[in-house]
Amino acid sequence: MPNTGFYRDLTPLPSFEAAMDTQAHVDLPDDWWVVIADVVNSTQAIAEGAYKKVNTVGVACIAAIANIDRRLELPFIFGGDGATCAIPDSLREPAIVALRGAQRLAADSFGLKLRAGLVRVSDLRADGQWTRVARIALSPLVMLPVFSGRGWEAAESRVKAGQGALMVDPDGGPAAASFEGFECRWQNVPSFRDVKLSLIVVATSADAASNQQTYQQVLATIHEIFGDPGAHHPLRLDGMRLAFSPMSLAGETMVRTYGRSLLTKFGYALRMLLQNAAGWWLFARNIDTRAVRWSRYRDDMVRNTDVRKFDGALRMVLDASEAQADELERRLAAAHAAGQLAWGVHKSREALITCLIESHEGRHMHFIDGSDGGYALAARQLKARLAERD
Repeated sequence: MPNTGFYRDLTPLPSFEAAMDTQAHVDLPDDWWVVIADVVNSTQAIAEGAYKKVNTVGVACIAAIANIDRRLELPFIFGGDGATCAIPDSLREPAIVALRGAQRLAADSFGLKLRAGLVRVSDLRADGQWTRVARIALSPLVMLPVFSGRGWEAAESRVKAGQGALMVDPDGGPAAASFEGFECRWQNVPSFRDVKLSLIVVATSADAASNQQTYQQVLATIHEIFGDPGAHHPLRLDGMRLAFSPMSLAGETMVRTYGRSLLTKFGYALRMLLQNAAGWWLFARNIDTRAVRWSRYRDDMVRNTDVRKFDGALRMVLDASEAQADELERRLAAAHAAGQLAWGVHKSREALITCLIESHEGRHMHFIDGSDGGYALAARQLKARLAERD
């Protein structure tokens, strides 16, 4: 199967800062597809208090795509209310079936409408829209994808418009998705200062070199205000606690037992509570088992988060004081006035963690967002600022 190992075979870039150099990125093969999935009217759902449901559906989409063929590594980025992925042509039909499964899960279990579609890379290239990718090693077993090029944004626009894309109809054919590895077992993590900032920055120059410089300047500004990444990371070992509330654990149960009997759902929920109790005991005593080094699991978890990511926009979740947040917004406003960028930010009191676990011994990825719709609401603010420029 040609090109299926394209992403897996990319040499990881040495750092997130290095990944801002888009010259180091590689074009997606023409026969690959960009997959876009997002919750329709997510802002309204968040306003009604359904932010955790929105996050759950977004990560469930990633699980559905990743589980089509675990032998392949596929690039995906979580956007808060959805996800962007890339797949080889050989996975197109299985992906459509899996996305239908995710759409039905969203509707039946969470009362949400999930929009999904695919756009062929060659079609984007024919319109002069480029889709480029790189990857960074968060740890030896976990890679974070990095996207660049206007093709990703163009694909999202096509899917949202329902034109120029292969749209996925939840009732258009067979639907079957595996959500294996989806977990949501941690309490929300409170701010260690004042707030959790969900930040999105888009450089707005027509010149790629100028945009790259803008992103580097933003990263330098964040370092100046907040210190090194560890100083503003939204997770810390002393703030991470396993959840035991049935309400907190309901999302995972609904995802992992979708379409199953009530007895199966009850059994899964009970087993999850027992596993969390065992986890609490292992973590408290730093005990390792033959299969998993639980004494290091939370350290790996902090390392394997998507706290900083880039998909043509810089996205971050930071722990911040009110003074730091105000200073950052002052600097961003000045850059916006100078025509360099647009930005959106949302303040939350807590961070929400949703997980995708292939193996508890190192191969696990964790998705971070503001607890009350951070990225989705930051994106709304960003769009308003971009509209001001038009």
